[in-house]
Amino acid sequence: MNDYDFFDDGAENTWHSGKSDMEKSILEERDINTIYDSDVLEDIFHNFLDNSEFEDALKVAERLVQIFPYSGDSWFKRGIALNNNGFYEESVLSFEKAIALNPSDTETLLNLGLALDNIGRPEESVSIFERAIAISPVDDELFFSKAISLQRLERFVEAEQALQECLRINPEHREAWYELGYCKDMLGKLDESLDCYNKHIDLDPYSSNTWYNRGIVLSKLKRFNESVQSYDMAVAIRENFSSAWYNRGNVLANIGNLQEAIDSYLKTIDLEPDDTDTLFNIATAYEELGNYKEAITFYEKAVASDADYADAWYALACCYDMINKHDFALYAIEHSVKLIPDCIEYLQAKADIEYNLADFLAALKTYQRILELDELNAMVWYDTASLYLELNKPNKAIPSFQKVLELDPTHADAHFELATAYYLNGQKAQALDLLVKAIKLDSGKKDMVKDTFPKFFSNEVIRRKLGII
Repeated sequence: MNDYDFFDDGAENTWHSGKSDMEKSILEERDINTIYDSDVLEDIFHNFLDNSEFEDALKVAERLVQIFPYSGDSWFKRGIALNNNGFYEESVLSFEKAIALNPSDTETLLNLGLALDNIGRPEESVSIFERAIAISPVDDELFFSKAISLQRLERFVEAEQALQECLRINPEHREAWYELGYCKDMLGKLDESLDCYNKHIDLDPYSSNTWYNRGIVLSKLKRFNESVQSYDMAVAIRENFSSAWYNRGNVLANIGNLQEAIDSYLKTIDLEPDDTDTLFNIATAYEELGNYKEAITFYEKAVASDADYADAWYALACCYDMINKHDFALYAIEHSVKLIPDCIEYLQAKADIEYNLADFLAALKTYQRILELDELNAMVWYDTASLYLELNKPNKAIPSFQKVLELDPTHADAHFELATAYYLNGQKAQALDLLVKAIKLDSGKKDMVKDTFPKFFSNEVIRRKLGII
């Protein structure tokens, strides 16, 4: 949504180069307490307002309500001045006073609605706008402002209707096309949203925000190349548009143009050096390219910027593990686990790294922690059993392999490894029975029988039973 100014249709610059000497003197001395002429005070007020001299404008407005306390216009001007000085609550009270004196003044109602919205009371502002619309049903700005408040309330269907009415009255209302595009995006009407943004661009081709939002919608529509082109326009218009560079990088990464994505992300970093999400995305792109050295560099920058970025610590650990720097990997993954102790993905990585460091007892302990969190995790039961088997503890491997098959009866590897455990444990009959099942599930297991089960392989009867001729 866009910011918008308070409306004062009468706020034209009435001071011209040919000011009289008296007018110049009044401006220089600021001696407004000696002035009783409302026309002169109003001219001074508008001059201050036009020149952004808001404190002086407020002094003049206070003088107006002092002299003309029953003039709705005086209270209206005071409300405008208060708002411009940041006194939002007081501006609401002043506008309410103006409306009490002139209930049908739609300009004051409009500004009251804007003021209420500005202080976080959008429901009340909607009611005020509706009251004004009842008086002036062909004022496009009333419908537009109502829509903005409805958007803040996330009442997008009603906001859409208000914007459509605004555009029925004034089809050239540029900002209404922009906001309608946003509304339709929020409602999932992506094609219609795109049409609205295109219409806004027809009216205002140099709106970088519109090209940016258009890029978002095109990305949602999976029209990625067009999305990139839209972001290209956004950054061509506003080169320091960091969010557009970032989103452009995301789209390029999604379509596999990783180096271009990195280049786009680096533009974001030029503008926002400590943006952790961008640093993370650069690292991820380098990781996908297999450039682990650069990936590590940017993951380390990400965690330096945000030490609580658990996913960055995890990704850093994975990269170190890939280049066999397992000690560094363990250091990184321990940070992730410390930040999110119950994340199974992190714990699985920790166990794998501990295994790579030959710290098998630590790996087994980590596997047990995972199973406490997810006792139906067949993969971890399998890893646990396999590690026990590797440690030549078939009696401990057997129950874990059995658990795998309980969870996944078609797991050919688990059948084969459980057969191995039984074989090593001297339980040949059970081993043979499971080996038959393993080969039925995966005939390729036949090629492994000779090395794993030499006694079975040397027996012709067993070979025939296993289908090995």
